[in-house]
Parts: sequence; C-alpha cells; structure tokens
Amino acid sequence: MKDLLVLDTHTIIWFLSESSQFSTDIKRKINRAQEENLLSISSISLWEISMLVAKKRINVYEPIKDFLKSITTIDGLRIKEITAEVAAESMMLMDDFHGDPADRLIVATTKIQGATLLTRDKSILNWAKKGHIKFSKV
Repeated sequence: MKDLLVLDTHTIIWFLSESSQFSTDIKRKINRAQEENLLSISSISLWEISMLVAKKRINVYEPIKDFLKSITTIDGLRIKEITAEVAAESMMLMDDFHGDPADRLIVATTKIQGATLLTRDKSILNWAKKGHIKFSKV
C-alpha cells in the first residue's frame, strides 16, 4: 500500500509558493503523492492559513475565501475533515504533546490515517521521534 502524506500548515504554504524550502527528495515525495492522490492536509490548516493572512504573516493576492477554495480544488490533494475520531485522538496524544489545538488536530489526522506527516515544526518532530507517528522533516 502506498503511503498517504499529510502536509503541516507551513508545508502546504511552501508547496503553494513553490518555495525552495524543500530538498529534492521531499519535492519528489510530494509530487509522487500528488500524482497518486495520496497528498492531504487537515481541514484545520485552512483555518490556520486564514489566521496567518489576518495577522499579516503571509500575503495572498486574492480574497482569502477564493484562495482557500483554490486549495481545496488542487488535483491530487485531499482535505481531511475533523471527524469525531480525529477530535478524540487529538486529546489523547501521549508523552505530553504540546497544547496547540491546530497541531493536535494535524497530528491526530496523520495518526488516524496511518500517514506520514511532512513538517519542520520542532515540537512535533521531537514528539514524533518517540515513535508515535511516521514523519519526514522538510
């Protein structure tokens, strides 16, 4: 079975901006997942992106509603909704996972899907290294 990839919020932003933040290997992994319809984000990332725009931490050049809608229509990218199972899992993360609700939901989505999370978030990476989820540092 092929591996589903979940992009952390900063990772989807870098992906959309065609950022040079990614290694060749990570770019290849993302492109392959997209071609195979195995690329995803948690729906909470859409909210996080809108908050980053509202706080002027990132700029988009169209109304935020249109920008977010365009993300939802990217070929090969699936939006994983916050289900009852994901919400419950987000509260049961082991080893003192930090309290950021968005990170909890992204990690719970990854765990429930048996996916690999692509992130550069140090707190998540330190927690993931304990064997709780599959991950790749971007």
